[in-house]
Amino acid sequence: VVNSMARIHDLRLYLTHPFHKRVDPFPVRSVNQPVPEIHTKDDLLELPQSFRALKIRCRSDRQLIGPIMDRENMAIQLQVFILEAFFKEAGQKFQFGFSLYGTDIKKQLEKIGLEFKRSSINRQGKVRLVVSKNQDLSSVIVAKEKLIERGADIVVVADGAGYYLGYTLTVQDYKNFSFRDFSRPFRDDKSGLLPPKLAKIMLNLSAAAPQQIILDPFCGSGTVIQEALLLGFKNLIAGDISEKAVADTTNNLNWLKSKYHFDVSTVKIFQLDARELTDVLDEASVDCIVTEPYLGPADRLESASVKKIIGDLSELYLKSFESFFKVLKPGGRAVIILPVINSQTLDILPAIALLGFTTIKLSAEDRPSLVYSRPGQRIIREIFVFEKSC
Repeated sequence: VVNSMARIHDLRLYLTHPFHKRVDPFPVRSVNQPVPEIHTKDDLLELPQSFRALKIRCRSDRQLIGPIMDRENMAIQLQVFILEAFFKEAGQKFQFGFSLYGTDIKKQLEKIGLEFKRSSINRQGKVRLVVSKNQDLSSVIVAKEKLIERGADIVVVADGAGYYLGYTLTVQDYKNFSFRDFSRPFRDDKSGLLPPKLAKIMLNLSAAAPQQIILDPFCGSGTVIQEALLLGFKNLIAGDISEKAVADTTNNLNWLKSKYHFDVSTVKIFQLDARELTDVLDEASVDCIVTEPYLGPADRLESASVKKIIGDLSELYLKSFESFFKVLKPGGRAVIILPVINSQTLDILPAIALLGFTTIKLSAEDRPSLVYSRPGQRIIREIFVFEKSC
């Protein structure tokens, strides 16, 4: 994700959808008090109440414990947080690191972390600070360093003049995601390579119930359907205008059945045109559409050709949305990826609204989408959620 607002939104989303990092949030308040010395956990008993833990109630109705924190007293407050949240006894083995979102205090926090490591409570040398070149610790680092089992990935999220503190509870199963992505027998660069992790995010954003009908009309290699099966969905429809894509999806689902022992017989697969879905499906018969359509040529483009490609894609998508409106039930959702090509977005949101769809806000940006990208990508993915008007 490329912007800080979307990053923060993602973290909140993960609280209800465990497809990546989940963090317990802690509120942060401002205080102006002298910083007391702290050398052992017993010293916590002598701290002023304003430095002690603050009880709050989060959306899940679980009571959590959080520290008071501000920029001026950051060092002492972080020590209090670490000691209260994670330490059971002095000298225990402990390793930790920081993941930052929307703030650039990485060097400050690492300096505090090193000071904590060298403090008198840690003379036995059993505390280790885990660092990364990035602002946050990746899921791979958190898992390989065993920060969940033996320490903490401390999450710091900027919010106005203060911060939210938390820690990672779980990370994505990156090994399994990679296996499902690269070990399946059929992958097609031309029809797109939707990462299984992103397909799972999109399915979570659909808010579909397990018994509801989900359609992917640009199924490609079947990634959305594959991840939907693993999430427990049964009533699935896959379709694509390409005969090869239909065959690839069928073969990949048979591979999934052999590796994960899932029943794939409930999946219906059609060769269809997303612009003419009622040729195959009944009107108002689908609860959710989750799809990554054709995103344009995979080759690097000249500036002159980008305008035509964006025009062609816009026409394809709007025709498809006309068809989506017919087959979706009232209130049904369409979770779809729109490409950003050479930094140019598709200006079709007003036209989609005129077709009878409301845009569900996923961020506070002017374009209320979530952005999924990696450095160096020519095409950036924008995730949108649209809801059919009742």
